[in-house]
Amino acid sequence: MSRDHISCIQNKKKPNKEQLDEIFDSSIFKLLSEPIRIDILKLLALKGELDITQISGHFNQDRSVISRHLKLLFEGGLLIKTKQSRSTIYQVDGLAFLHKVEKVVSGVKEMLSFCCDEIYTDLYSQGLTYKDYIEKQK
Repeated sequence: MSRDHISCIQNKKKPNKEQLDEIFDSSIFKLLSEPIRIDILKLLALKGELDITQISGHFNQDRSVISRHLKLLFEGGLLIKTKQSRSTIYQVDGLAFLHKVEKVVSGVKEMLSFCCDEIYTDLYSQGLTYKDYIEKQK
């Protein structure tokens, strides 16, 4: 193990539980934990605005199951829904999705800054991981 690696570990500052909870309990992880929800988002990203009949026609699951997933995605802020006559039309709220993901990324960056911030910035700017760094030190 290199001297830099040892000093980095010795100087490590640990985030508190609340900070980690905020990062890892993000609603985006829960929303995307079901593969069908990701598939629904992909479908809407490809097709644009669709109603429940059009959406459920692409899946083998019952319409009520798809409806429940749409409700969760809407309540989680990833979908926009509008009424058109007697139909509810769904579409992806791309900016909301982006903001939620950026919030998680920002939290992870902050968490990483607690440890090894002198090499973290350099590694990140080069597109490298900490594993890459350790392997180069061998």
